[in-house]
Amino acid sequence: MSLNRSTVDNVYGMEDQVSPVVYVSTATALGFIGFFGFTMNLLVAVVIIKDAETLWTPVNVILVNLIVGDFLVAAFGNPVAMVSAITGGWYWGYKMCLWYAWFMSTLGFASIGNLTVMAVERWLLVVRPMKALSIRHAKILGFFVWIYALCLSLPPLFGWGSYSPEAGNVSCSVSWEVHDPVTKSESYIGFLFILGLLVPVLVISGSYAAIILTLRRARKRAGASGRREAKITKMVALMITAFLLAWSPYAALAIAAQYFDVKPSASVAVLPALLAKSSICYNPIIYAGLNSQFSRSLKKIFNIRTTRNTTPDSQNTALTMVNRQEQRN
Repeated sequence: MSLNRSTVDNVYGMEDQVSPVVYVSTATALGFIGFFGFTMNLLVAVVIIKDAETLWTPVNVILVNLIVGDFLVAAFGNPVAMVSAITGGWYWGYKMCLWYAWFMSTLGFASIGNLTVMAVERWLLVVRPMKALSIRHAKILGFFVWIYALCLSLPPLFGWGSYSPEAGNVSCSVSWEVHDPVTKSESYIGFLFILGLLVPVLVISGSYAAIILTLRRARKRAGASGRREAKITKMVALMITAFLLAWSPYAALAIAAQYFDVKPSASVAVLPALLAKSSICYNPIIYAGLNSQFSRSLKKIFNIRTTRNTTPDSQNTALTMVNRQEQRN
């Protein structure tokens, strides 16, 4: 089977040609997303690993797991789609379409899985501090995130659901708009919506509802360590919000295509897909902007001098190390 213009027209229920301007704009956007996603995720990972003595905490273990997925999207996923946009259609053939769709789907599900684990880690630390995750527990959960992602992404390769071109024949993904009794696509997509979106969102929402209530009650008693953990909790909340905002239009379009028979033009459908792919750029910016310890580690690694008083930094570092030691036990 080859992926040609008629294949895409059948998928989207349309026969109009995609404007070359759309392809050029898509290729440009993918180039920027890939470059900044690659650079910033690599930078954050390098700093955390190089200054592991300070930064290797349970929440950062899960963050690195998240960054690995985002880095793989930037390094391998975006260039493949960008070449297709440059050439005006899927360039790589049918089998590559299947593997690309599986690869990108796995990374997308891993992202929501990692963010869910981060929310649970924050919930345990704030609401149930005696049961807070250790670094070992974080590593185990990080491993199970990938098992979870594979359980969601592998079925189409074995006949339950399917993968096909999307968004103007630039990339491939789950066949959201297909109603095929042979592959039982409707039950597979329902499976994805429940375990890949609804359950994680409910867990995240429940975790943060409990966190907000606990922080309100404990605000007056919070010391330096408590304020630091509250700031990290806000950082994780912002990461989750950015991810959900980036993926919400894509999820809404997928739901509309599957359950309400909505058939947008390829030029329109490419926009939510691009917004979803841009999510790989947000987490490094949020982490670097809200984590003061990361800034100090970055300056230390690259030997950037500062004239600020180092006493508060030393105190915060000590608090970080004490907190990490407690979570290891």
